[in-house]
Amino acid sequence: MNPPIQVSAAQLRAFITAVLANYPLQSEVATAITDHLVQANLWGMDSHGLQQIMGYDKSLRSGRINPQPKLHIQTDRPTMIRIEADRAPGQYAGQIAMKQAITKAQEMGMAVVGVTNSNHFGMAGYYTRMAAAAGMIGFATSDTNVVDLAPYGGKEARLGNNPFSWGIPNGDMPIVLDMAAGTVSGGKIKHFGYQGLPIPPEWGLTAAGETTSKAQAVAVNQAASPKGAGMALVADLLCGPLLGTAAALFKTKSRHDRMNGTGHFFWVMDLTVWSDPEEFAERVGDAIATLKQTPRLDPQQPIYFPGELEVVTEQTRMQQGIPVPYALIQDLARHFGTDLVNQHLMPDLSISLSD
Repeated sequence: MNPPIQVSAAQLRAFITAVLANYPLQSEVATAITDHLVQANLWGMDSHGLQQIMGYDKSLRSGRINPQPKLHIQTDRPTMIRIEADRAPGQYAGQIAMKQAITKAQEMGMAVVGVTNSNHFGMAGYYTRMAAAAGMIGFATSDTNVVDLAPYGGKEARLGNNPFSWGIPNGDMPIVLDMAAGTVSGGKIKHFGYQGLPIPPEWGLTAAGETTSKAQAVAVNQAASPKGAGMALVADLLCGPLLGTAAALFKTKSRHDRMNGTGHFFWVMDLTVWSDPEEFAERVGDAIATLKQTPRLDPQQPIYFPGELEVVTEQTRMQQGIPVPYALIQDLARHFGTDLVNQHLMPDLSISLSD
């Protein structure tokens, strides 16, 4: 197997920009998608980075994603907003929604923003980091427009493999918990496949409901214990029925309408309503310091708090580049053409589709 290709953030940005230039995207919409995907790879969240662009390209072509969405507010109360996203890319709708939530929370102390008729919004932690950067505590979750997660103990998908994230201010390195309701995200399973790596048996099931070590054979994601399955159901209900649309189980991906779009749910709280910011920062710092002093099972393995590893990974990848599996490069070349891939991702090499 060929080794991964090291790609700079600038190369990645240029490639995604070139792909999106094929569609009449509003500039701020294209920027939201590009920034999000590049940041995902920089943070080491490769499941939500470059490999997603092929799916977004298909959704733009099919009309599922509207390149020129006109978001409008359906419900506007002092601390609650519901936004109709007009089939916007989820990264754009999510960014707008979180900004609205932060602004409202600054005024009222707390805010909840729901989004309907959107699309896949990427990393939930992207939005909670926005809240933490504004000195707020943030929460984000989303449903899906297709079920891909089995309830705990089940063999067939009935739930979305939904994300949950909390963001808490902590200076330049906020605490950001970002996780899937499944043992891992479906994108991570796919990324293991691109790397040619076996997956643990608790990650996914085949179409026949059997465990597998082959990423390509996974048809259904497995829940991360009964707790994960419960969290997935809660997200489906918060982002579907609560916002006036169907639960994920009843959505049809091939339909491009409000009832079958993706929903997001954001909650933001101004911590100054509850605590003095300096005292809060000191106590958070004490908690993290104590956490890191925990005796380790492996003395060579650091103990990270949620969100720390992403910052460390970004620092490394900004210097050394982003490793992109060769098999993913080949998939991109098949989808977009070898010329585009060679131009932006492999300027000193030529992609081979026969390896």
